[in-house]
Amino acid sequence: MKFTAIAKALAAAALLAGASQATASTVTLSYQVSGKVYGDEGWKTGVRQTIEDRGNPIGKVYRGTAGAFRFTDGITDIMAFCIDPYTYLNIREAFTVTENAHVSTDVDKLFTSSFADVVDAVSAAAFQIALWEVLAETADQFAVASGNHSVAGSASATLAQTFLDRLDTASTGGYRFTTYSNSGQDQISATAVPLPASALLLLGGLGGLGLMRRKRG
Repeated sequence: MKFTAIAKALAAAALLAGASQATASTVTLSYQVSGKVYGDEGWKTGVRQTIEDRGNPIGKVYRGTAGAFRFTDGITDIMAFCIDPYTYLNIREAFTVTENAHVSTDVDKLFTSSFADVVDAVSAAAFQIALWEVLAETADQFAVASGNHSVAGSASATLAQTFLDRLDTASTGGYRFTTYSNSGQDQISATAVPLPASALLLLGGLGGLGLMRRKRG
């Protein structure tokens, strides 16, 4: 089975589940830095992936790159991750943008628990590997080193497993999601959900109490 079919089917199912809240439009994306899909920071590492393919028990091996893409729509800079890795990125074709996209619980948990830890090339690649694992794995557990989808050992693969191990106890709702889809690789970006006004007032009140106690001391 071709991975693109798996990823697109899962992504489509997730989006349809939240279609009532999602809004779609079309946009042309370009690189933030000309010719550099990962930007000047170069948050990427090489990966060797294996996925069971066409009944071959050994699996088909793909050598590529995992990391954080850096796009712009001409107004906003976007850091995105691939949700369809075994297809070429088609930056020349307009993307259908779905804002407030609904995603699976595991994707939501992954972003809520680990996206803030993406701070360099190793962690960006690790997050991408973990996202692919969540989307592609058909086994009972998420294990980077085995199963239908696997990645050869590396610092990024090890960290990806750490991210995946957090899912059992992770919460959801930390981010809003936007997806970008065309005939090539599909992308997902995330924006942190701001605290509601009531929570901000509570935090402000607690901070004020703390300040008063320090003054009294």
